[in-house]
Amino acid sequence: MERTGIRTICAAVLSGAAMLPGTVAAQSVDLPTTCNPAADAAIDDGLTRLHNMMYIQAEEAFNRAAVADPNCATAQWGIAMSIIHPLWPGTPSEAETARGQAAAQRAIELPAGSDLEQALVQAAVAFYAPGLDGYRARLSAWADAQQAAEKGHAGNIDVVALAALSRLATAPRGPARAEIFAAVGDTLDALHQKEPDHPGVIHYAIHAYDNPSLKARGVPYAEIYDKIAPDAPHALHMPAHIFTRTGNWEKSVHLNDRSAKAALAQSTDIVQSHYAHAIDYMVYGHLQLGAAQQAERLVTEMLAIDNHQVSFGGAYALAASPVRLLLEQDDWSGAAGLSPKMHSAIPWEKFPQAVTMHWFAKGLGAARAGETDTARLAVAKLKELHTAMQDRGQDYWARLTEGQILSVEAWIELDAGNTDLAVTHQTAAADLEDSLGKSPVTPGHVLPARELLGDMLASLGRAEEAADAYRATLAHSPNRARSLRALK
Repeated sequence: MERTGIRTICAAVLSGAAMLPGTVAAQSVDLPTTCNPAADAAIDDGLTRLHNMMYIQAEEAFNRAAVADPNCATAQWGIAMSIIHPLWPGTPSEAETARGQAAAQRAIELPAGSDLEQALVQAAVAFYAPGLDGYRARLSAWADAQQAAEKGHAGNIDVVALAALSRLATAPRGPARAEIFAAVGDTLDALHQKEPDHPGVIHYAIHAYDNPSLKARGVPYAEIYDKIAPDAPHALHMPAHIFTRTGNWEKSVHLNDRSAKAALAQSTDIVQSHYAHAIDYMVYGHLQLGAAQQAERLVTEMLAIDNHQVSFGGAYALAASPVRLLLEQDDWSGAAGLSPKMHSAIPWEKFPQAVTMHWFAKGLGAARAGETDTARLAVAKLKELHTAMQDRGQDYWARLTEGQILSVEAWIELDAGNTDLAVTHQTAAADLEDSLGKSPVTPGHVLPARELLGDMLASLGRAEEAADAYRATLAHSPNRARSLRALK
């Protein structure tokens, strides 16, 4: 496929869209600092963008503050914070980490400012402290320091909101996660009552309630976030996390359309990963609505861009969306025929957890199309990727890959006539995937293992058990089209 750059795609996608729909004045924050007025204003701009997770723009704003007041430690705090990305999968690049470390060191060397400013600086500096082993340890150190800052400055909404974010970012997976998220949600609900337009409070509340058991609490926030930050691509996308949980595909598609257009409009040398992230959610929504042609058009447009930002979010979307088109429509031969070559803009060796979806789709498609040798090759590739993730400490993604391997092996065994073993493998894959849950980077697994169990049981004539599997899938992922069709 011929590739093109940002300008061509912008012209195609944004024609006739000079202004985003529903645009209103964006809300800003007001962090008191001892910096000069120009720097103080730039810090408020940067912090607003930081709360909206527009990290590139946030860093630019904090850099403006540093130029306006070279003695402003809080400007350096903001630069250091713009690198951390607490809730995003993946880790900062070496270049990003070097910028953050330099800013943290500069913040220490400058006059401390107020007690509030000093507490914030110390929290950011904790992330970059020497001797910490890996990103999770750094994140934990920042979280501890940010929560210590909260104790001394509980009356400052930005400090408390960032402490809430730190609790979300360090919450363990498993049964305790929902309980922690609910408690963080209680804190954010109280802050929202005091300051209903604060972008960080609304944003972090959506993340707190991005959970099957808490989704109803997130709906009020999902309904307003795009009004608070109408030009921020990530803010326009975030409500879709809740609408995906509730199965409201029309709202998800609409908001992600606005997000993708905003990301393109604000991209310059590279296309922000906010664009690809929104497209993946939109592709998923269109497929649930039965609008496959719209989904295919979006994937074609996304793949035609050759200057995507290198990030895990972008890599995930570029890997997931093409295979969703095939798997959601039961195109097993198409999935089996996937080329090993993936999009050239991404250095895929950096993102094994995204590459797994490509080989899972190829393996599953091959197994279901009776191409056993290809399916076994895919399993071997998945096992290589699993080892790479284990070596990198990517435990969540490694466990998900274990489920993918079990699913492909299940369908290989079914093709070989080993029915009991096939069902055992697919059941184990479904139980594992359900226990792990989905990452916020994805609207849903490219094909849920529990739904695949329903397919397998249905093919064996075990209709009642199959129906139970499809209903269980819908309990996790309401209004999924394949499960709904299977139950008719």
